[in-house]
Amino acid sequence: MKKRALIVSDTHYCHVDWYGVDSAERMRRLMRHINEEYEKDPFEVILFLGDLSLDHWRWQTKGCYLKEGRSRTGEFVKEFCPELPDVPVYMIAGNHEQYGEEMWRSLTGCGRSAVVPFGDVLLVLYDSYCADLDPTEHSDGTYTPIPVAQIRAVMDAHPDKRIVLASHHFDIAKEGDEARELLLDPRVLCLFCGHSHAANVTVLPEEWGEKRVIRTGNYSYYGKSDRDILKYMWGFRDLYLDEGVLWSRYIVPENEVVLDGERVQVPAAYQNGVEIRF
Repeated sequence: MKKRALIVSDTHYCHVDWYGVDSAERMRRLMRHINEEYEKDPFEVILFLGDLSLDHWRWQTKGCYLKEGRSRTGEFVKEFCPELPDVPVYMIAGNHEQYGEEMWRSLTGCGRSAVVPFGDVLLVLYDSYCADLDPTEHSDGTYTPIPVAQIRAVMDAHPDKRIVLASHHFDIAKEGDEARELLLDPRVLCLFCGHSHAANVTVLPEEWGEKRVIRTGNYSYYGKSDRDILKYMWGFRDLYLDEGVLWSRYIVPENEVVLDGERVQVPAAYQNGVEIRF
């Protein structure tokens, strides 16, 4: 039976306006576009893979949480998420939400990690920034490698399930032999992540199992030049599962933005599709 999930990352509800659209209007558009996509073909679950906000931020005006006690993460959940379709929603944190587990749950109603049943697959959402939480100084978070022991325990408890990993960020240069052995396991199908704001698909080296790393785009900004946003315009990914195959694509809804001082109509598009058979 076909199943569908929607995966969103790097929304960055904050004090910054991008491409001629203020942050609140961006979030309203995001909710509208998610609902439009749901009406086209319903999905069963929504995954947010971090950087909902810039609450913890090291640079320039600094993150608003330590600076003024304001949680844009909490505002995003309360003010905009009630507009989401009536399906389960899971939110894990990025490097810009360095709240401890208790605070994260109070703001979002979710844990910083989760295991989500999805047909013959388990979507394992793990926390890639779980060190140095509840900081007292502004920072951009501390990357933490794949929690291999925890994921192995999940796999042992569900020996009939394949595994899709999802996190805010994956950095092969900071992973060790245990993570490599995990990714060599044929039950692990692929890995979704955000952080880079790109929506591309890369393949890990042979010694890492040649697994796909599927990046989930953004609904905030990409690149140093305004025109760079056209590579990965505001959007999100879907994930289909059906009879031994997974496939995913980056969905760019029709939009209107300002680039280099000019109003630009961005056409709806599907980009960077990938199919994984198992």
